[in-house]
Amino acid sequence: MHRLIINADDFGISREVNAAVCECFSNYMITSATLMVNMPFCDEAVALSKERGFEERVGIHLNLTSGEPLTDGIRCYRCFCGPDGLFNAAFQKNTATRLKLTREESSVMAAEIEAQLVKYMQYGLPDHHLDSHHHVHTDPSVIKVLMPLMKKYGIRSVRLSRNMYRKMSFLKAWYKKRYNRSLARSGVFTTDYFGSFKDFSAVYEDLEENSLTEIMVHPMYDRYGKLVDTKTDMYYEKDFFNRLNAVYEFY
Repeated sequence: MHRLIINADDFGISREVNAAVCECFSNYMITSATLMVNMPFCDEAVALSKERGFEERVGIHLNLTSGEPLTDGIRCYRCFCGPDGLFNAAFQKNTATRLKLTREESSVMAAEIEAQLVKYMQYGLPDHHLDSHHHVHTDPSVIKVLMPLMKKYGIRSVRLSRNMYRKMSFLKAWYKKRYNRSLARSGVFTTDYFGSFKDFSAVYEDLEENSLTEIMVHPMYDRYGKLVDTKTDMYYEKDFFNRLNAVYEFY
C-alpha cells in the first residue's frame, strides 16, 4: 500500500496557524508538523503540541527568509536582512546567491542555522526532522553549510527537493535528482516523493507501489472560520481525509 506523510508547515508563525494545526491533528488530517523557531508564537506551538500529545511529530522548519533572526551577525548582510533587521529573502530570490555565498555570508548563515537547531533541541522534541521555509535547505549555498550541522545535531530525516512534477526543465530536474541522491547518501531518512496535494493529484497514478510520499500543507482559517490550505485554497473536509486514509496508509 502507498504510504503518505501529510506535514503542516509554518507551525508557530501565528496563533491562528497554531490553532489550525491542532485542529488538523485532532481530526487526523495531518501526520506531522514543522516548527518555525524564530517566530513569535513558537513557544505557544510547542506547549500546545505537548498538551495535545503530538510533540513526537514536530520537526523544525528552518527559516532564513521571514521574520526576525535569532542571531545578530546575519542582520548586517543585505542578502539576508533589510535595514529593519528582519529577513528579506533577498538571497533566495537571486540565483547567484542561491548557488554561492561569500565566506562571510556563509559564516553568519551557519551561525543562524545553528542557533535555530539549538533552540529546537532545547524544546526536547524528539522527531529531529528538518525541512525549510521556501525550501531554502535545497539551495546549494545553504546545504553546503547545513549538512555538517545536521550531523552535529542529530537530524535524522530531511525533506526532499520537490519531485512530483509532470514537466520541468532539464537543469531543474537534473539538480533535484542530484540533490535528492546526495541526501540519501548522507544517511538521513527521506521519502520517495515530495510535493503539494496539487502535485500529488496530478501524478499519483504514476508513483511506485509501496513508496512513501510527503505532502506539504499550510493550514489556516478563512474569514468564515473554515479550515483551508493557504497555498492551494483547498478546504479541509474530514470526509476527504477519511477516504484518503482508506486508500493510502498514513505514516
